[in-house]
Amino acid sequence: MGTLSPNLHDYAKIIYPDSVAEQYSPLWSYRAKFVLRAMYYRNAFQYITSNIDPFLLEALCKQCPRFLEKSFRPYIINDSSAIERAQFVVQHYQFVSEKLPSYISNEIYINNNNNGLTLFDFTVGEIEYAFKLVFHARYQKEGDMSLILFNDIDKNFYTLTFSIRDIEGQRQLVIGGLQGPASSPENNLKIKALTKALHGQRPKDLMIKIITLIANIWQVDTLLAVKSDSHAYSARRYSKRRVTANYDKHWEALGGTEFDRHFYTLGLEDIRRNPEDISRPKRAMYRRRYEWLDTVNATLQQKISL
Repeated sequence: MGTLSPNLHDYAKIIYPDSVAEQYSPLWSYRAKFVLRAMYYRNAFQYITSNIDPFLLEALCKQCPRFLEKSFRPYIINDSSAIERAQFVVQHYQFVSEKLPSYISNEIYINNNNNGLTLFDFTVGEIEYAFKLVFHARYQKEGDMSLILFNDIDKNFYTLTFSIRDIEGQRQLVIGGLQGPASSPENNLKIKALTKALHGQRPKDLMIKIITLIANIWQVDTLLAVKSDSHAYSARRYSKRRVTANYDKHWEALGGTEFDRHFYTLGLEDIRRNPEDISRPKRAMYRRRYEWLDTVNATLQQKISL
């Protein structure tokens, strides 16, 4: 798979095998569309097939049969060109292949159990939670790695999807999506219990805190987060799947500032409140929060250092 096959029909059968005939009917039509698109986006398609480690690319195609179509559709933002999308995807997987220790990349992308790499876990009431780094095909338009807050009941309770790229020697971690549970009395109770157990940290905010710790460990220079109007699903072709969350408002609430027309930039610094500025009844909560975060950071340093 390291170079573009002269016979695109071989790729078409990999992406749309006979086993998916009921899901993609008529199958010949989907295969034909793929061949035509691969020809139209030939440079972008070839860039992906030629510049990702062949062993890794094969594993990605097994987990996500439509992986080779990534340059055909919006990726993280809604108006990039096919070759720009291909370059972004390739840069992420070059980071995975060249910078991440193999045990990390194997757990996330290679191993067939699809459970990803568990970073740390904790229990709230009777529910066991874990933060994990995973690759899930369902989020592939928002990035190529996801930080998830997992439990056995809801599976992905919160999901933050991102990719890593290099721009003029500067490493950027780009957040393409942040999803939480649907609003319901049951989920609201879980969020309330999590917030209390995590010393006043709302899960949605904690996702950003954890990815910031990861970004620092991975020597990221800039942490970016997509704007609502630039999100991949804000493209015209996805009118039925429009983004309803107000990402901009959330990034601004976390201190984010505009980076360009597509992204906000989020701070990488670990800013903590001065105890003297915290009301006396809440000082103990903040002390426990910071102790918990220090423990988490130490665990992450041991688990995912480059």
